[in-house]
Amino acid sequence: MLKAPIIVCIHLLCSVNFLQAQHAGLELRAALPKSLKESSGLAVTGINSLWTHNDDSYPILYNFDTLGKVTGTVHLNHPNIGWEDLARDKEGNVYIGAFGNNKNNRNNLKIYKLGTPDSITQKVVNAEVIRYTYQDQKSYPPEKDRLNYDMDAMTIIDDSLYLFSKNRTVPFDGYTKIYKLPLTPGDHTAMLVDSVYLCSDSMLTCWVTSADVTPDQNHLVLLGHDKIWLFALHEKNQFSKSKFVQIELNHFSHKAAICFFNDTEVYITDELEMGILGGKLYSFNLSDWINSGWE
Repeated sequence: MLKAPIIVCIHLLCSVNFLQAQHAGLELRAALPKSLKESSGLAVTGINSLWTHNDDSYPILYNFDTLGKVTGTVHLNHPNIGWEDLARDKEGNVYIGAFGNNKNNRNNLKIYKLGTPDSITQKVVNAEVIRYTYQDQKSYPPEKDRLNYDMDAMTIIDDSLYLFSKNRTVPFDGYTKIYKLPLTPGDHTAMLVDSVYLCSDSMLTCWVTSADVTPDQNHLVLLGHDKIWLFALHEKNQFSKSKFVQIELNHFSHKAAICFFNDTEVYITDELEMGILGGKLYSFNLSDWINSGWE
């Protein structure tokens, strides 16, 4: 079903993107063990090797296969406070986004950087730390209509980290803000580079919970609880000028992590809720959209 054009604005610059809502089903790959019941980030390091972590739990990265079997762990000497997403750079380094910020009042935001986890042999490792604040945040917390500093989503484009906000504004305005950070450890300011209007439905169905880019860097996916937003990245740092497709998934759950396996296929995990909903690994093939010419 083709929806009407959506006007996407940042500051006073606006452009028109055509948002197509299409329905699709996920392929169930495995039920995850209870040790991964709050899987909140994903990174692929091999054909049958995925890494994840739980949110606000033990500071552990878990290696597991596509059947859901845990095959290894890496323990970090850092607290797990708001670990929300994973990203992996071209050298194989892994970044853990410790930036969950439900109340928008955190001033100790961090991203942990460590080497290729498959090669780590120590029982406990110390990561390098990227500490940062948001360029435009002045109050902790801000007023209700500015509650847009919670983050669940992170990826790497070219040689920079990009963070995508989980909007909690009251009244809800449907925008996700996009920030940029260097990959180097130290103290930094996350620069606001863009803002994209994604969704006019309820807050829960519009939240961005994870992000990743294709290995060829041509497409970006943002994950929601019941949808995926697929962007064509023709102009870096200008997401609001990029066309995107909204893909409605076949069920609502606490989907919290997404990563590309190749240039068209993603893996997704959802958190286990009430002991019955979620706690699964899925795959989803985006080739019908990526190759359909909508860009």
